[in-house]
Amino acid sequence: MYFFIALLPLLAVIIFLFFLKQTTLRAGVFSFLFTMIITWLVPNFHLTADQIMLSSLKGVLISFIAAYILFFGIFLFHLMNNIGAIQSIATSISHATNDRILQVLTLVVGLSPLLESTSGFGIAFMMVTPIFMALGFDPMKSVLLGLISLLAVPWGALATGTVIGAELISVPLQAFGIGSALLSIPVFIYIIVVAVFIAGGKIAIKTKWKEILLFSFSFSICITFFNAFVSVELAGVLSSFITTGLGFVLMKGTLKKPTDKSNIGNALPLIKAISPYIILTAFIFITRLWTPIKDFFMSFGVIRFPSLSFTMALFYSPGFWLLITSIITIVLFKISKQIVIESMKKTVVQWVPFMISTTAFIGISEMMSEAGMTAILANVTGAAFGTAFFFISPFIGGIGGFLTSSSTGSNAMFIKLQTETAIRVGIPPEIISYGQNVGASHATMASPARVALGVSICGIPSKEHILLRKILLIVAGALLIVAFMMLGWIIIS
Repeated sequence: MYFFIALLPLLAVIIFLFFLKQTTLRAGVFSFLFTMIITWLVPNFHLTADQIMLSSLKGVLISFIAAYILFFGIFLFHLMNNIGAIQSIATSISHATNDRILQVLTLVVGLSPLLESTSGFGIAFMMVTPIFMALGFDPMKSVLLGLISLLAVPWGALATGTVIGAELISVPLQAFGIGSALLSIPVFIYIIVVAVFIAGGKIAIKTKWKEILLFSFSFSICITFFNAFVSVELAGVLSSFITTGLGFVLMKGTLKKPTDKSNIGNALPLIKAISPYIILTAFIFITRLWTPIKDFFMSFGVIRFPSLSFTMALFYSPGFWLLITSIITIVLFKISKQIVIESMKKTVVQWVPFMISTTAFIGISEMMSEAGMTAILANVTGAAFGTAFFFISPFIGGIGGFLTSSSTGSNAMFIKLQTETAIRVGIPPEIISYGQNVGASHATMASPARVALGVSICGIPSKEHILLRKILLIVAGALLIVAFMMLGWIIIS
């Protein structure tokens, strides 16, 4: 009985999203209020008004870590999109070669991860899907390629979901980033093979196996190296920069397009188009690797709430450097006041629902933990699955990513439950937390909201159920790979 009551907040999220067809924002808020009522009325899970308020406040503070980064990441994207910088990068790729597989690889493993790593929010999907259509792919293939190009979600918006996950369970960010990268390596290879198959079938896999291996190992090695030795926040940006560069190098050896150059005259030079990303990378790179600068920014402008175990260095956060980069971009490209205001309005419209829904999900998690619900769920789950729990762990994370379209939202809902269960069954909790993060991240590509957006962009609303079935199969394969990787890791450890 108590297990069922403890499960109700999570069931409420599912009911509001799928049966009542509410938005993620409304589902989060309604489920938060529902959880608050349970903790107020059920004696075994009773929380005082002060405890509820503190749990809610902690949700706000932890959400702010991600929201601070995401706001200026979205703002920078809209600035660049309004001046044609994003389209210029895409044009450079589309006009560099006739080789469609190279174009696909450069977009899926290069441009899309770059956009996702700096802006997050699935914006990369919205940008590259129309590019695939322009390259001649049919609508279904274009949406599928756009969805699976979200392979760098663990490092989206400068790794906000990963940062939140590490914060919630008090794991060092570097260790969390490295663990997520290692579990993701076979998934990267799998997704790249799937992308080539979608683009050209089995023949393309046979003829382009060298390119597949080159892109797979380049991205995998880079993202692991940068997580370990540079910065978790920068790992996605730097890896996608290198992979995009690799794509252009390979394109130089192929036949360039002699036709369809109508957009070249209006396109920005490639270096100028990507200059804001270079500037952003330089700022964060310096603050992470130059010790005197790092120490200064980590000690200046720090928000501290000792009673809530919360600390945040405002000027060390990538959010601050996204703000500085946005200001430099406005000056460098001489962006008009009208475009700045328009970009800010679009940013606010996208950012507010994220902030509210993420705060609600983290608040639910904090209340469940404080009320003892998480402990009961962990005990029962651990008793039911024992050490086999590792196998369903990435799928639990995947359910969260599927429901909320966000690794941050999934980590907020499930990461504490997952790690507590791991401790009870004798599995290293850090491995389970990495699986939760990776599973949640890769499952976001199959979220109903994203699929609905894709069929809308490409004008195939009648094929939504077909697309959902296909992308769910692809995601299921990715989650199985993560589960087996976790098994290997657990055996070795």
